[in-house]
Amino acid sequence: IIRHGQALHNPRAELARNNGCNFETFMQLMREDDALDASLTELGQKQAKDCNISFKNLQLIVSSPLSRAISTADLVVPQTSDLSRVAVEDFREINGMLLNAKRRNVSELSLLYPHWNFENITEKDELWSDTLESEADCAERGYKGLCW
Repeated sequence: IIRHGQALHNPRAELARNNGCNFETFMQLMREDDALDASLTELGQKQAKDCNISFKNLQLIVSSPLSRAISTADLVVPQTSDLSRVAVEDFREINGMLLNAKRRNVSELSLLYPHWNFENITEKDELWSDTLESEADCAERGYKGLCW
């Protein structure tokens, strides 16, 4: 399991959290820097490329369908013809309220990442809502992803 690299909505909020800000300040910075399905920053791309992991006999990559997660997976494990890549909705991080947690439509993701399988995902993001998902619901969804 690999977490995505730094994304466009992270830098200021991460810096503030590292400096001891409260949750409200952290969330305010996240809202100010929010972007639909936020992609990786240059640092995030470097973090993924610098991931020194040796994979032997790897046959399958599974990722959240968020662009930053797919891009991270592609940078950590470069594309090969014999390696299947599948996006699974349940592997998304906490969902709702912020647009960075809302994914692109499958038709757009398929154009951006044609080597990924999105067939088990609905065209539109049916998980995202204006309300932040509870930690318990996120944990349950993550568990379902592990059972996938």
